[in-house]
Amino acid sequence: MNMAAFWHDLADWSQATFGDDKTRGPVGPLKHLAKEVREALADPTDKMEYVDCLFPVFDAARRAGLTYGELLGLSWKKLAINKARQWPKPSSDEPVEHVGEGVSA
Repeated sequence: MNMAAFWHDLADWSQATFGDDKTRGPVGPLKHLAKEVREALADPTDKMEYVDCLFPVFDAARRAGLTYGELLGLSWKKLAINKARQWPKPSSDEPVEHVGEGVSA
């Protein structure tokens, strides 16, 4: 199964389970993502926690009006932007922010 097929299968299940896109927007899945991120932080070795984070990202993006192709295209575009930025060398397991554009390292 490819990722696009997964995107559509997840969309069908989500709408049947949690309501269609007219009834429910992206905020609920984003709030659920915050919960799942806390669980992944509590046990970063649990591989299923990463999947639990992926589901609400896909669901929220779709409910916000993105297609799978748009999300993938924007992901490649953002990767190119990030590759062009300057990044400080990490010295711990804390988040690393790019240099410039009002963001401090």
